[in-house]
Amino acid sequence: MKNEELDNTIDFDNSVEKEDLGESKITKPYDPGKIKVNPQNVNLGSIIEMLQYKEIDLMPDFQREGDLWSRQQKSQLIESLLLGLPLPSFYFSEYKDDDIRENKSYKWAVVDGLQRLSTFQEFIVNENSFALEGLEFLHAYENKKYNELSREDKRKISGFKINLYVIEKTTPKEVKFLIFKRVNTGGLILTPQEIRHALNQGIPAKFVKKLAELDEFKKATDYSVKTHRQADRDFVNRFIAFYLLGYEENYYGELDSFLNDAMGLLAEKTNVELNEIEANFKKTMILSYQIFGNDAFRKRYQLGEKRKPISKAVYDTIAVNIALLPEEGKEELLKNKEKFSEGLIEMFNNDKDFHNAITTATGQKSNVKTRFERVKKLIELFT
Repeated sequence: MKNEELDNTIDFDNSVEKEDLGESKITKPYDPGKIKVNPQNVNLGSIIEMLQYKEIDLMPDFQREGDLWSRQQKSQLIESLLLGLPLPSFYFSEYKDDDIRENKSYKWAVVDGLQRLSTFQEFIVNENSFALEGLEFLHAYENKKYNELSREDKRKISGFKINLYVIEKTTPKEVKFLIFKRVNTGGLILTPQEIRHALNQGIPAKFVKKLAELDEFKKATDYSVKTHRQADRDFVNRFIAFYLLGYEENYYGELDSFLNDAMGLLAEKTNVELNEIEANFKKTMILSYQIFGNDAFRKRYQLGEKRKPISKAVYDTIAVNIALLPEEGKEELLKNKEKFSEGLIEMFNNDKDFHNAITTATGQKSNVKTRFERVKKLIELFT
């Protein structure tokens, strides 16, 4: 299946070029025996209790959450509970809580059902957050809050039976990613980066978020990469993946899987190693801005033409190649920034293989190799 940015998941953003990743095929074999999904039929009361004790992660970093449901939609969900109407199944993924290295307790991340669970959190756990409105059948409950319901109604809600599926912690993360993509059916489908965030809680998610919030990154990208739907973290994730894993031995043409592997690798890094990655990322963003100004990571075919959107393929290729330079190499490149910029324009115009590699099927292994090697050779001329 052709893997492109999903129009129904991210608001149209003309500051970032829409990317054609090309055909994506599973190249790593997965052992079906390691897929562990535990089906359960439980009382809603047990889920409410888990929400009360913060054992279910509603993932506040997910900017998709921001009150997607209206007050009427939330109210009608509660009405469904009181009427005993069946609800769709819930899906969760089991993961280690907070510090991945040390903490042995587990929480559930929401795969499907975030809006419904957020409504339960708001109406039942928080109790006084909102009053019911716009009900279709139970008009006598209009304007009632949870603490105004009768004991019988509260028991009815607590005893309401729901079906849920828990993807157990022993399931390989790559398989969890595929399950997330297939199962998620909410009002707004998760972006791949949001799925990676959910699967890599703790150190990896926090570290990627931290780098995306750096002023150096924002300035280098001319403040044009949105935080909405974690688009900025997707850029950071790409840098980390190619910086840590390279483009030759560890990249097989599955970008989603590759980026997920890189986030998992962050969990194994020491604080010293993470600090080194952050420091080099900062230096790379600063140097990119010093060389290109607000034109960094964009295709340019001639001086004076209208600026084009940021290209992810140009971004990861240039940023990682610069980051891998020794300090003296970075200094030399800055001294020769005009010649380097001119050389890039020349490649954009006259190197068909390079142009194809940053434009069409950018996730294809051969194209990734082509664009990284072309930029590396160009940089070598000026360092």
